[in-house]
Amino acid sequence: MRRIILWLSVALALALVTLGVRRARATSDVCKPPNVIDPHVCDFDYFYGSPPRQIPQGWTAFVLSGDLTFKQAIDTYWGAPSLCMWSDGGTFKAGIYTQVHVTPGAGYRATVGWAGPNAPETFGRRLGLDPTGGTDPNAPTVIWGPIHWGPGKMFNLPDFNIDVKSRAIGDTMTVFFLVDHNRSTGNNLIFVDAIALYPDESAPPLATSTPVPPTATPRPTRTPTPTPTATFTPSPTPSATPTATATAAATATPTFTPSPSPTATDTPEPTMTPLPTPTPGRGAGRGGFLPTIGVALIGGGILLAVAGTSMFGSPMK
Repeated sequence: MRRIILWLSVALALALVTLGVRRARATSDVCKPPNVIDPHVCDFDYFYGSPPRQIPQGWTAFVLSGDLTFKQAIDTYWGAPSLCMWSDGGTFKAGIYTQVHVTPGAGYRATVGWAGPNAPETFGRRLGLDPTGGTDPNAPTVIWGPIHWGPGKMFNLPDFNIDVKSRAIGDTMTVFFLVDHNRSTGNNLIFVDAIALYPDESAPPLATSTPVPPTATPRPTRTPTPTPTATFTPSPTPSATPTATATAAATATPTFTPSPSPTATDTPEPTMTPLPTPTPGRGAGRGGFLPTIGVALIGGGILLAVAGTSMFGSPMK
């Protein structure tokens, strides 16, 4: 009888485990189409690693500050397992991300089905999208949705959510879930489950919703300096490099000093020596010849003028 009871107990336990596994692998409403994240990744159905870094399959953990433990848990509305992010007395800012294949240019919306903390006022919860497919939560290309502090566990409701929207730039989009635990009250933890991504054409245009993805900085290209058009500019009168020319030593400009006017000096005029008066006699001609000589001194020059005058007399009677 005891053996029968033992076998029944084992069978019941196996049945419960099987049901639990099936329940864990059943797709939650949040992770059903049109969600584009793999349902098992969306539902956190499988984990890899071990605490303090036990992470849902398909997701990667990141820690921006502080320290914490990531581990598998069962607290969730959508069916176990779930992710527990826990710290005993410490603070942290950390989360997880996954990359999803998408259609370039299409709009998408991220949502989370479960994010329940034990000290709601000390936990900020937030979703982010990087339309370029980057994996750095600090990158300027990440678009963050609103952050929620305080009570709340289910965040996929029409009037209560922290959804974020964007349009894809490439064929990969990254979904981030961030927890900001900036104040500790002791043993603090949050349970997370069912993070989905839906097509949503109400997402704003890329021009206004996302920064331009980083591109390789182009190498500077040499811009040809425009050759100036030859414009004739009259050169100043040859100013070739001055050749040492014999420059006359600066001579004072001669100032005209009038020479003293020569004082007239009476030069005795030559005394005329009378020629012998011809005595009429034999052989005398019909007339006589009288030379006259005049000398004049002008300035310092001498002008000698000799004039001959012929005098003719009438024939002697």
